[in-house]
Amino acid sequence: MTVLRFRSFVVTLVVVALLLASSTQAGVAAPSSLRFRDLNGVQVNGREVVYPQRAQQLNGKQVEINGFMVPLGIADGKIRRFILIEVPLACCFGDGPGIEQMIFVTLAPGQELSAASDYPVAVTGTLQVGVQRRESGAVESLYRIVN
Repeated sequence: MTVLRFRSFVVTLVVVALLLASSTQAGVAAPSSLRFRDLNGVQVNGREVVYPQRAQQLNGKQVEINGFMVPLGIADGKIRRFILIEVPLACCFGDGPGIEQMIFVTLAPGQELSAASDYPVAVTGTLQVGVQRRESGAVESLYRIVN
């Protein structure tokens, strides 16, 4: 058990370090704390999407949030993109998260993780709020963290 917690701690440090390394500049303010409940309340009116006030305020700003990683494809044993969710997918209570409770995370070019974690990780980066569509036109994400 101690080895797993240490591994989780190391993965968390690596995620935060990679994301901070690509965005750290002298004089930049500390990231704002983001919680998954800040993302609740998305309203869809036809083709218009109305986001919660807190999400709108943090759009384009540095944020930090804790959650669980769900890798999006692993190439050569490396993770370059993942979804951050509030609770682990293995949780036995209820359905999986809705799209408004998923944050797509993309590491900066040249950055990669070699392991996913079953424990919460801290992610820091620039929040993007808005509909992102796939080539097919289907909605892929409402929230993203990039660097």
